[in-house]
Amino acid sequence: MAEIDDIEDIGGVGASKADALRDAGFDSVEAIREADQEELAEVEGIGNALAARIKADVDDVEVDEDAEAEVEEADDEADEAEEEAEDDRDLEDISGVGASKADALRDAGYRSVEDLRAADQEELAEVEGVGNALAARIKADVGDLEVEGETEAEVEEAEPVEEEPEEEVETRLEPRGLAEKTPDLSEEEQRLLSQRSRESMPQFNRQDYHKKKRVPTSWRRPKGTHSKQRQGVKGKGDTVEAGFRSPADVRGRHPSGFEEVRVHNVDDLEGVDGDREAVRIASTVGARKRERIEERAESEGIRVLNPTYVEVEVEE
Repeated sequence: MAEIDDIEDIGGVGASKADALRDAGFDSVEAIREADQEELAEVEGIGNALAARIKADVDDVEVDEDAEAEVEEADDEADEAEEEAEDDRDLEDISGVGASKADALRDAGYRSVEDLRAADQEELAEVEGVGNALAARIKADVGDLEVEGETEAEVEEAEPVEEEPEEEVETRLEPRGLAEKTPDLSEEEQRLLSQRSRESMPQFNRQDYHKKKRVPTSWRRPKGTHSKQRQGVKGKGDTVEAGFRSPADVRGRHPSGFEEVRVHNVDDLEGVDGDREAVRIASTVGARKRERIEERAESEGIRVLNPTYVEVEVEE
């Protein structure tokens, strides 16, 4: 019989058994040869039958057929236990299989790892969302086969699903109702409105407000004896007096020329002349009531000065 140099060369001793022997202090074949069978049997995972086989192998002694059969039976039981442990894995534990892929496999009838092991790669590839590359990867995982790097790359590339970009639609805000409607004005009213917009109102700031920080801009009539503003010196600022107001015929009107009417509900629209008057919805009115007011105003030809702006798609 050939001389045994390494522990793993002993019959019935694999990598795990060799590690167990080394952990127990039997780190060489010579140490195992010097040990008793009982000492070897006490090592975790060895047992009496395998201890007898080890002693027979290192001491060049023949082993009974019964002991040989016991060792083989113990090895078979260990292999079966390992397979059962593998079979207890869930489908999500398999490489490349997530929740959605696992559901697809279950729907196709593959409810356990054992079902996947019994199936062919072609059968797995026919499952929706799996494909040939992932089927090969699954078979490699459940059958302890090696997968080529190209197949791994195919699966990794196939997994992320790119969402189709949504088509961008150009939109803009437009006022609801008759926002472009203008009033029926006489030539004189149009002239007065133009004059009102053309001529600006003085600010009527307090005298010397720009010189001293403590002096506010609020108007106070100058009373000083030598006040140039009181004397009316040009450039010192206008004083409040008659003649600065807007023309009486168009005073208080909206810049468009409409006379403003404040409304709080739909009933307030009754009696409003849509050709000369426009409505302004009160700020306390809610969205639903505002919408009803705007719909009624549009149907009756009345302009709303503070309409709701809605988003509409731009037509090309």
